[in-house]
Amino acid sequence: MRLLRYCLISLSPYLLISILFLTSCTKDNTCDTPFGMGGTFNTLLPEYSALQNVGGTKIILLDQLGYEVGYRGIFVRRISYGEFLAFECACPSCHEVRLEPLEGWEGDVLECPDCHSRYETINGQPLEGASSGCPLYQYYTQYDGVFLEIY
Repeated sequence: MRLLRYCLISLSPYLLISILFLTSCTKDNTCDTPFGMGGTFNTLLPEYSALQNVGGTKIILLDQLGYEVGYRGIFVRRISYGEFLAFECACPSCHEVRLEPLEGWEGDVLECPDCHSRYETINGQPLEGASSGCPLYQYYTQYDGVFLEIY
């Protein structure tokens, strides 16, 4: 019995480290970044004109009916004629803070104004210096030539 107790006490730091490692962020979007509902957007409307050209970006806060989208908004980038990327704007480190495009980077990098974490908008990965190893939550997109659906 004494040997069992000794083994458990001596292994407890290793068990704690293992539990922390298994529950940490991974690169497959299993982080606990909150996210919200997407929506459907008519890309021909003037408010979405930035998305009419390849390379265009926009942070969408409301759908066409005035309902909030995402948890803190959704960053959208058009990567080809028929393809879009959409990422949650809630900072993976400071969930209540909205990421903003980093000035001078033309929408390629989003930064948290609170913790100054930075994320690439091509793949959602954190850049060096990011306080969280978690990537941005990525939404699915579907496009029919006019309407962009984010879900």
